[in-house]
Amino acid sequence: GAKFIGPVWVGAGRKVDAGKTVIGPAVVWDDPASRPPTEALQWLTIEPSTPPPPSDEQSSRGPGLFDRAAKRGFDIAFSLAAILCTLPLYPFILLAIWLEDGRPFFFAHRRETLGGREFPCVKFRSMRKDAEKMKAELKKLNQADGPQFYIENDPRLTKVGKWLRKYNLDELPQFFNVLRGNMSIVGPRPSPHHENQYCPPWREARLSVRPGITGLWQIRRTRRAGNDFQEWIKYDLEYVEKASWRLDLIILYKTVTTMIRKGTRQ
Repeated sequence: GAKFIGPVWVGAGRKVDAGKTVIGPAVVWDDPASRPPTEALQWLTIEPSTPPPPSDEQSSRGPGLFDRAAKRGFDIAFSLAAILCTLPLYPFILLAIWLEDGRPFFFAHRRETLGGREFPCVKFRSMRKDAEKMKAELKKLNQADGPQFYIENDPRLTKVGKWLRKYNLDELPQFFNVLRGNMSIVGPRPSPHHENQYCPPWREARLSVRPGITGLWQIRRTRRAGNDFQEWIKYDLEYVEKASWRLDLIILYKTVTTMIRKGTRQ
C-alpha cells in the first residue's frame, strides 16, 4: 500500500507503512539488530555520516535585496510589454472559446507562491467544463509518475484548447499574475498545496521564490516514463540553487526558440 517514486532502498528489519509516499533516491537504513551476519560487508562503512554544518558560503547563498528588487522590476516591465503585445489576441481567443464551448472564458486554479501563500493562477480555459469529473474517470490512464496528471492527447481538451496549448496561448493571462506579484516570468512551475506536500525539501526550496510562467523544468524535461517527477524535483532545486540573471535569460531564450519551433512546425 506504500508508494515509491524513484529508487528507494528499504533496509533489513524496516517497513514503510501503507499509504506512505517515499520520494527517491532514498535509503531507509537497516535495523542493526536485523542485519544478517556476514563477513562480506562492513556495516559501519556504509552508515550515513553526520552532515557537516553549513559554511558561511552556504548560509549566505541566495539573491540579495538588490537582486530581488531588480528581478521584480524586470518582471513588471516584461509582463506589461507582453500584455500590450498580446492584448489584441484576446477578443479572438475569447470568441473561439465561446463558439465551441461557451463560458467561462478563463480557468483559475489555486496555486502556492512565495512562502506558501495561495493565489488564483489564471489561464484561458482549454478544457471542457466537466474536465474535473472526467479526471476521476481517466485517473488510471495517468502517464505522470508524481502528483501531476498527464495524458498525451488528453480527451478533456477542446479543439480550441488543443490549439491554445500547442502555442502556449492559454498561459497569456498569467502575465496579470506576474503584475500582481504572485508569479515571476522565470521560476518553478506554480503548483497547488497537495502537490507541494510530496517532498518537503523540494517544497521549501520552491516556495522560497515566486513561481514562473516558464522555468528550467519546462525547457529540460524529457517526459521519460517514471522520471518526470524526479526531473521536476531536480530542476526546481537546481534553479533555486543557481538562480541568476544569466540563468533566467538562458531559460527565456530557450523558451522563445521552442515556441518559434512549435509555431513553424506543420
